[in-house]
Amino acid sequence: MRALAVVAITKNGSLLAGKISKSYKSADVYLPKEFALPDCKVIKGSLAEEIGRIFKKYKAIAFITATGIAVRMIAPHLQDKKTDPAVVVLDEKGEYIISLLSGHIGGANELAKVIAKITGGRAVITTASDVQGSIAIDTLAGMLDCAIEDFDAAKKVTAAIVNGGKVAVYSYIDIAGKLDGINADIEFYKSAEDALKAKADAAILITPLLLEIKKRKPVAVLRPRVLIAGMGCNRGTSEEEIERLFVDTLNDAKPSPMSVKMLASVEDKKDEIGLLSFAKKRGLKIKFFTRERLLKGKTPSGASETVFRNLGVYGVCEPAALLAAGAKKLLVAKKKTKNATIAIAEARLK
Repeated sequence: MRALAVVAITKNGSLLAGKISKSYKSADVYLPKEFALPDCKVIKGSLAEEIGRIFKKYKAIAFITATGIAVRMIAPHLQDKKTDPAVVVLDEKGEYIISLLSGHIGGANELAKVIAKITGGRAVITTASDVQGSIAIDTLAGMLDCAIEDFDAAKKVTAAIVNGGKVAVYSYIDIAGKLDGINADIEFYKSAEDALKAKADAAILITPLLLEIKKRKPVAVLRPRVLIAGMGCNRGTSEEEIERLFVDTLNDAKPSPMSVKMLASVEDKKDEIGLLSFAKKRGLKIKFFTRERLLKGKTPSGASETVFRNLGVYGVCEPAALLAAGAKKLLVAKKKTKNATIAIAEARLK
């Protein structure tokens, strides 16, 4: 998906759209034919039809129109805050940039601030946590590159933060300074269990490990994307077999699948349909390594002469996981089915 679409329908709006596109990387400008600028995209058909196409293609949309026009254009396409693009709307002079849709998880609040710097205007943000100088759980998740396990629970914890409640926090990763200055009574604990037992209005658990949670209070569970799954497979291995191995391995080892950041394999598998389909289904990128790189990597579970005869390397899943993660030890050593292998490593946090 492209980063940003800037939409304008007037002459002055078109000029401002051009100014924004020059300062914002990866932005496409959509304009009427009569106000078209060099390298812009001309609006085809009605504005409503064009927005229907844009809405699915971009991570963010900036309307240089009246707010009412923007609202009417996006209304038929709204689905879910987890998938809808960020939407901002600004006037023709760029004086006010309103965060209209997907302020937190979509990034509209930050986009409004970025465009305000370009135009010299003012970002208008109405989300309660920002107004109160607090932080929403989806904003925190974005800052820490975490997946949110339960959005309904996250809403309740955000409400506790906004209302100045007491919040117990446990984090598997370092979040020093990330919660400074927010309008809530934050107390950190050394374990998830201690945070759950604490007398508090809500809890935040930032961990890749699966937990049994008895919800006596709202609990937001964030899954830091810190795991790399190295995977190898025979030619023609099905997506279903790869999926089964992935799920069973993570269930047995107890890390959450939501904490897997990417897959890693040998470049010979760049066209492996089952592996590529599995990665697409899970929304995971795959980092491919040359045989030369993998040959120099470690195979903690032992070298495989069979793999060496076929590929010229002594292993795929273990060295691929370690190399992609920049790690020296595996979190989960090689597991296998008839046609596939997997190993899990934890990425070094920067």
